[in-house]
Amino acid sequence: MSDTPHTSSPSHLDVTLLEPIRWRSWPFGRSPLRSAAVVLGVLGVGCAVGIALGSWPLGLLAAGALLTTLWRFFTPVTFRISDDGVDQWVYGRRLRIPWRAIRRYEVCAAGVLLVPHGERSIMAPFRSLYLPWEGHCDEVLAYMRHYLSGPDGDTTSTR
Repeated sequence: MSDTPHTSSPSHLDVTLLEPIRWRSWPFGRSPLRSAAVVLGVLGVGCAVGIALGSWPLGLLAAGALLTTLWRFFTPVTFRISDDGVDQWVYGRRLRIPWRAIRRYEVCAAGVLLVPHGERSIMAPFRSLYLPWEGHCDEVLAYMRHYLSGPDGDTTSTR
């Protein structure tokens, strides 16, 4: 992960001209081959644990734990970015994160990680929200720069 702005397609979009952005992310429904590989991988881990430990219940537990950590892969998630902040809908429930609750962001290869605290730690990704680009890279980065970049252009907000 990098804290530097995404440079592959520079964007000079003015946030005041942008409408709210709304998109759906569902990796499982997008790529059948990749989805099959993930499901086979989860089953393989469950079988490997079951065989290695000689306990099929522990193999099922391992596969279940892996499925739980991969919930965003299997579940359709809708995101919306607007002047109010970032909204996330999962199974009809909305989670709103106002801009003032986000301390910094980290630009990743396929999205952006919104971090609610200032310190950098190993646990940061587990307490953060990952927004996949899904074709909205320039618009998302325009919002990030407008609401979260400090006066010197860094990604640490003082809000």
